[in-house]
Amino acid sequence: MCKVKVALDTSTLRSDPGLSSGPMEALARHAKKGRVEILIPSVVAGEFTSKPSAKIESLEELHKTLKKLKQNAPSHLHVTIAEFETHIEAEFNRHEAVAKQRFTEWQKRTGAKIVQPAADHAARVLDKYFAGTLPFGSVKARTDIPDAFIVETILGLASQGELFAVANDGRVAKALREIPVITVFESIKNLLASDEFKEALTDIGFDTEAEYEEANIEKVVMEFLRDHARFHRSMEEDVASLVAGQTLEYWNPHYDEEEGPDEIYIDSVEEVSDWTFDGNSDYLGEGVILVSFEARVEVFADDPMGGPWHDEEGNLDSSRIVTISGALSISLDQVDLLKDSTNTSGQELLKAATVSIDELDDISLVARSY
Repeated sequence: MCKVKVALDTSTLRSDPGLSSGPMEALARHAKKGRVEILIPSVVAGEFTSKPSAKIESLEELHKTLKKLKQNAPSHLHVTIAEFETHIEAEFNRHEAVAKQRFTEWQKRTGAKIVQPAADHAARVLDKYFAGTLPFGSVKARTDIPDAFIVETILGLASQGELFAVANDGRVAKALREIPVITVFESIKNLLASDEFKEALTDIGFDTEAEYEEANIEKVVMEFLRDHARFHRSMEEDVASLVAGQTLEYWNPHYDEEEGPDEIYIDSVEEVSDWTFDGNSDYLGEGVILVSFEARVEVFADDPMGGPWHDEEGNLDSSRIVTISGALSISLDQVDLLKDSTNTSGQELLKAATVSIDELDDISLVARSY
């Protein structure tokens, strides 16, 4: 049986470290059923399952900082400092081990193929390295070498026929778009929702318009819009994990605009409210439905340039409001969606579904009066 070929780059996998978002799950189900072949350049697999260079650099900077701290701290604190450094490194190593295990399990489930570089790829990469052509950002940009091997690997796959590529790295995507037989998307969600992907499935004999499915999808969406409150707790937990740790830029009215924007770091999420659904939804196939939403989030934030802020009662207040938007995933067993729609209800279908928010399209800081 012919399969639709889909190549993924590092940015795509790292945007979903759990490999469990709604779009990723839909793609995995397609692969498990033999309709899609997922292709992973070996460099991508290596980058995803190891510490990113930024984390390695952070550990090195931390080591230097703590070394200086030891030199200026009382001797009885040296053990505490060393233990702290060991703990941080152990946590990074634990995350790396979890990533490797998760990727191995996902690869086994989906049958994803790890593609090694061909014999001539190193020479091609060197030519582009000295010329500064895509995906290199400039001549002799050593940090872009891994991306160059990813591009060469996918170009090699394209020599065997048409394929889709999902790449959120600007220069990688631009380099791939230069090849007519490669159709590039910025996200798995955009790939699965595209007419090109649906046509490719049709070309291999898969009927994307199964009987009853459309009616049951509509029932599920309508039921969710009617009774989404029962999912609020899990949705708030998802939002908290996505928003906490984010850094936002904003313009501080106390400072000259020529100095550039200030940054505010979100420490934690206090409350999510004002959930709004405009009714827009998109079916990605394999039982996964996306529903657009917006919400307001009260956060605790570190605003070093903004100065202290006090509430109406004069208490120091570090809370801020941000607005968020995106699409949540409703994942069902496709068998349920194929049931006779005259004998099913949206309530029954939604009861067996899982609802999650895996990514946000926008996080915006709400300005407050000074």
